[in-house]
Amino acid sequence: MRLAPVLALTALILAAAPAFAEPVARISGGNVALRSGPGHHYRVIGALADGTNVVLDYCTTDDEWCHVAGTGWVDASWVVGWSAKIAVTPPSFLSDPTVDRWLY
Repeated sequence: MRLAPVLALTALILAAAPAFAEPVARISGGNVALRSGPGHHYRVIGALADGTNVVLDYCTTDDEWCHVAGTGWVDASWVVGWSAKIAVTPPSFLSDPTVDRWLY
């Protein structure tokens, strides 16, 4: 009888496991430049080969640059994996949160 709650808890944990998975994406393009910052004006510090799987730390809200864990920044147009990108991109708001619209 005590086995049923343990099995139920195990099933719940296994079902939630994908939600805790690392945001893995793939590089699509030959020798994509890896940069020291999020922009083309930053220095190139390496390259990522086509098909390389990467773990993302952060993507800019404009979806232009993504930070690859432990390395550097890559142009997001070369990163395939929408679910990985969205998981590490902070939300952007359509309006300016500093303006109180209710005052007008």
